[in-house]
Amino acid sequence: MTGFYGKTYRYKDKVIGVCNTLNPDTYMVGFATTGGHKRMKSIPVCGSVEEAQKALDDFARKKGLPEVSE
Repeated sequence: MTGFYGKTYRYKDKVIGVCNTLNPDTYMVGFATTGGHKRMKSIPVCGSVEEAQKALDDFARKKGLPEVSE
């Protein structure tokens, strides 16, 4: 279980997706680490899963990232 919401993408050697932050009212795009998730600082923290997923989708489209199917 990766703990991601929605679609995920391959970025370099990691799978990135929308996940929780420590604040229950915000979401981030990040990748799984041993202790949880690390935020991708190039994508801002968002107030909803949908907003974060749109930011991730836009980033992935711009970079030409492949979607990961689980």
